[in-house]
Amino acid sequence: MIHFPLRLRTALIRSMVDDLEAVHGTKADQFWRTRIAGIVDELRTVGLSSTEIRGEILDLLQIIQEELLARSKRSAAGTY
Repeated sequence: MIHFPLRLRTALIRSMVDDLEAVHGTKADQFWRTRIAGIVDELRTVGLSSTEIRGEILDLLQIIQEELLARSKRSAAGTY
């Protein structure tokens, strides 16, 4: 079961960022679409509206992008 809000699920975020760092290009796109489709299905199952789901996914996307950027900066600085 998915717990809300998604942007606070640190294990989910770390897992997705770890996976996204390991794949690139078409594989990254495929990973993202597959993972998000599964999350959307779970959100529908628990009764969220399309608007709520969209908000959750957009928030998740933002936090994942922020974490990818933070990791990139740490790596560039040699502190990762």
